[in-house]
Amino acid sequence: MRKSIFKSLVLALSLSALMSVTTLADTSVSAYVTADTTAQNVAPETLTEEQKKAAAILASQQAAAEANGLGTGNINMAAVNQASASPAEAMATGQKLATVNGMSVTYQMYDGDTEVLDGVTISSWVLGNDGTNIIVDQNQVAQFVQGLKDKYDSKGVQIWSSADGTQKTLTTNYGYYIDLAGETAALTANIQSLQSVTRQPVYSMTAVQAAMPQWGTTFVEVDISSQHAYFYKDGNCVWESPIVSGTATDPERATPTGIFSVNYKETNRVLKGPVDKKTGKPSYESHVDYWMPFNGGIGLHDASWRSKFGGDIYVSNGSHGCINLPKDRAQALYGLIGKGTVVIVCD
Repeated sequence: MRKSIFKSLVLALSLSALMSVTTLADTSVSAYVTADTTAQNVAPETLTEEQKKAAAILASQQAAAEANGLGTGNINMAAVNQASASPAEAMATGQKLATVNGMSVTYQMYDGDTEVLDGVTISSWVLGNDGTNIIVDQNQVAQFVQGLKDKYDSKGVQIWSSADGTQKTLTTNYGYYIDLAGETAALTANIQSLQSVTRQPVYSMTAVQAAMPQWGTTFVEVDISSQHAYFYKDGNCVWESPIVSGTATDPERATPTGIFSVNYKETNRVLKGPVDKKTGKPSYESHVDYWMPFNGGIGLHDASWRSKFGGDIYVSNGSHGCINLPKDRAQALYGLIGKGTVVIVCD
């Protein structure tokens, strides 16, 4: 009798048997399976309470799945039967497959790639049902999301072709980064909704574009080693100038490298150094006509007190960290950039 029950429950999920599972009413156990004349009927009084409960959960979850356009038509229950050690194991496996059969989560990645998570994989993560939602193995979900991160997260280096004809690199954490916790939670919610979905991952950081450099094609490049600066608009170099950067031999005055953006811009500004404890006055005061800060007190500006720019001046007679420019070049740049313009400082 038990073998007969097992076969009938398997047939309830098999397309070849043309079975359909309906919601189990509390007062009518016999309503949980209906079949055509080729199917074996199961007497409800022969089912254990555990089997009745499992059948009820399976029926309600299949109904929810089918309501969302999913179904059990492609589940090979013969294979499930053969691989199962008991009717209970077969029913549990069938329940998982029926719940998420046909659903998928399709990821549209920032670089144009598509990643599809199918129902077969999802079903292997289903642990059971708490009466309201299916229970999903969070470790498995997190491992899948980590795999996406390993494949698609930016690798810590940005690359671009400089106007000086060389390829530049900058070590930085800028780029696209999938949020492990956020995406794990979002994916779990997708699975529990039993609905297929197409979306982007949840990111903790995004960039301007997928192609290198990922900060986009409009930016200022400050090259410390060549003591030259460039401004690119839509990928074209429209401005350049020799510079004097921070004093390289003084760690407190050397210009830091990295990715920054213009905070604001101002004309007719007096730049002041730290207050001297002995005199109570700023260590220096310098008037500039064009001030474009991008990293705290560090910015691009004209330096009328200098007669020469470029070369190796910065090694021992550089600025306090700012990027000194000839006045006419500072004026021209001031008219080209604005708040938010990306500034790249590289070696």
